[in-house]
Amino acid sequence: MRVEDMRNYGKGLMDSVPDPGMMEREGEMRRKMQQELEGELGSAGAIQLMSRMKEESERMKARDLSSLKKHGLRDQRFIGSVIKRIALMKALADMIGMEKASALQCRLVENTIWKLMSPMWPSVDDYKDCGDFFEAFKKYGMAAMIANARAGLHEVELVEDSPVALAFNVKYCVWHEAAKLFGDPYLCYPSTCYGDEVTIPRVLRHTGYQFKRAGTLAQGAPVCDFRYELIATGEH
Repeated sequence: MRVEDMRNYGKGLMDSVPDPGMMEREGEMRRKMQQELEGELGSAGAIQLMSRMKEESERMKARDLSSLKKHGLRDQRFIGSVIKRIALMKALADMIGMEKASALQCRLVENTIWKLMSPMWPSVDDYKDCGDFFEAFKKYGMAAMIANARAGLHEVELVEDSPVALAFNVKYCVWHEAAKLFGDPYLCYPSTCYGDEVTIPRVLRHTGYQFKRAGTLAQGAPVCDFRYELIATGEH
């Protein structure tokens, strides 16, 4: 198999083609989220949360959103989805406090993101079928990041590309920029960044490679760093 022949090769978050089961999985994800929210907030609280999220979204859409477009992003529907995601986290934090809201949102991500998104990506076996797992993984991942940068979602700086490691920094992220407009950069960590920490280690599990991250823009770091590296023999 060639890396270029893998599903959604060279496509970013805006132009990846969903598989036929995506709508069904999205429905299941929404039901799980609703159950979790009702378990934490009660039925009335969950309804109030959705109302607050809508208010926050509408308030933000009325503001100057030029900072979300400075890298070329113009798709209003996608911008709306970014705002809606951060608005939900903002409304939840306002209702139950940031610590509890963050824990709840991270749990929601843990329970939904892998099942929702993984069928759109190559499997570990797909990468191995290319002959060299890590070279295929690197090529696919960097093509996706370049596509996201071209679409105006990220600004990316390559740090290392070697036989044993791939490292790059995200210096600008549209979700982080939206969170800043909402008044708290951290809002995008549990709602967005944390998904990397759930999915990437699962992809790399049993491959001999690992994902490392020192910090994210949302947590106050100067960049969101992504580092994939060969596990030293003593760490196995």
